[in-house]
Amino acid sequence: DIRSERSVEWGVRQVLRRAGRVDVLVNNAGIFYPALLETLTIADVEEVFDTNVFGQLRMNGAVLPAMRARGEGLVVQITSGTGRLALPFQGAYNGAKWAMEAMSQISRYELSQSGVDVVIVEPGPYPTDLIDNARVYYRDYLRGLTRADAQRREEYGELATRVERELQEEGPDPQEVAEAIARLIATPAGQRPVRTLVGEQISQLLGDYNASHDQLQEVLVDEDLRGVRP
Repeated sequence: DIRSERSVEWGVRQVLRRAGRVDVLVNNAGIFYPALLETLTIADVEEVFDTNVFGQLRMNGAVLPAMRARGEGLVVQITSGTGRLALPFQGAYNGAKWAMEAMSQISRYELSQSGVDVVIVEPGPYPTDLIDNARVYYRDYLRGLTRADAQRREEYGELATRVERELQEEGPDPQEVAEAIARLIATPAGQRPVRTLVGEQISQLLGDYNASHDQLQEVLVDEDLRGVRP
């Protein structure tokens, strides 16, 4: 349970005891609560951040010491194309993914001299359990709205009902994401790109954006902190 520091530490200890090492950590766990941001409770937003942001920090904190001690390892941060965009009805999810994007790139800089690579994978929309679970949340969300929040929602009019569009099942095969991760694992250390877009639609949308971002980062960050080995 990545929401529990004790559970994370116990799980990683078991892996290290049995296997002796962790070569790759893939931080993929996430939840999506689709709703108007004004009607989300603080508890809802905290749950999203506890899983999507703090969960990966707990995992990294448990795994990185052993990787750094060995001088090698790979952390794959599964964010989202929406970690670079702002979309209605995805306030908590977008906010968490934006935070994860920033923390991931910062970790890449900070670990660049240790032999440990940190990379970011940004998938587009894929029909996975994330969406199935979001439908369950949305159903319960509608049933559990307080009178005040139901009134808030009604005041948004037809806009509020467009949340359902975020829960469509259509999309490409999520196997594409797994294959992208496998390619990154197979790429030699120090040669892995900071970001990998997965999906034709999101690649078209964000390819130039990411390239411009990388150019700006090169201006802001010293060359020896961009993943170049000493």
